Amino acid sequence: MLVYIHIPFCAHKCHYCDFNSHVRRNPEWERYGNALVRELEWQLAQPQWQHRRVNTIYFGGGTPSLAPPSLIKKVVTALQNRIEWSDAVEISIEANPGSIDAAKLEGWHQAGVNRLSIGVQSLDNGQLHWLERIHTAQQALDAVALAQTGGWDNIGLDLIYGLPDHSDRNRAEGWQQI
Repeated sequence: MLVYIHIPFCAHKCHYCDFNSHVRRNPEWERYGNALVRELEWQLAQPQWQHRRVNTIYFGGGTPSLAPPSLIKKVVTALQNRIEWSDAVEISIEANPGSIDAAKLEGWHQAGVNRLSIGVQSLDNGQLHWLERIHTAQQALDAVALAQTGGWDNIGLDLIYGLPDHSDRNRAEGWQQI
């Protein structure tokens, strides 16, 4: 069973995004985390969740990497305490390149997160500008390198294929950097 946890807060709402997300400079993280745990407790007490096993937990959004690692840990712990887990549960978090730092990477590891999904989208600064992303191509490359040196070996990169004026040639040139 997959459990999807939505963190709807963003530093900026990109024009192409259809997801439920809201710009909040200082979300009430503790309040939101408490509400998530209460919702999980209620949901997991329902008969349809009995005798089910979790094999994937996915923190998506919005920008879940804006949340403090303590919130991620609180939710993971609540799930561990209330539902059976498969032997090898994958716990993923979506992260924007601009919201990744060494302390968060370590905090996510400590929370049990074992897969990082970095929202690179493109390695073309013009495309990133058109997409209204708040990071540069170099910041994306730096975020990947930071994760790798921080011991992460299960890293996915979110990419957008077929953007306007994006040729096969500049796609290939950009990805040779990784």
